[in-house]
Amino acid sequence: MDTRKGGSRYCPNCKKIVETRVLLEGYSQTEVHGILTKKRQIICGTDEEGSNGCGTKWFTLEILEDQVWGPVGKRG
Repeated sequence: MDTRKGGSRYCPNCKKIVETRVLLEGYSQTEVHGILTKKRQIICGTDEEGSNGCGTKWFTLEILEDQVWGPVGKRG
C-alpha cells in the first residue's frame, strides 16, 4: 500500500480530528447522481498501517463547489 501526504480529518471512530493519510489504491473518480466526484480512501494514522492512529479506514467524496452552489460569482 502506498499513501499520499496526509492532513487532519475527523475520524469517525476516534470521534475527534486526527492525523490521517490518503491510501492511493482507494482513489478513484466516480459519478454520483450524475455528478463527477473524487473518491478517496482515508486511514486514521501516519502511514498505510495506521501507526499513531486507530487504523480505521473510510471513504470521502470531493465535488466541485459549482455542483453544490451553482456557478461561482461575486457574492455578498
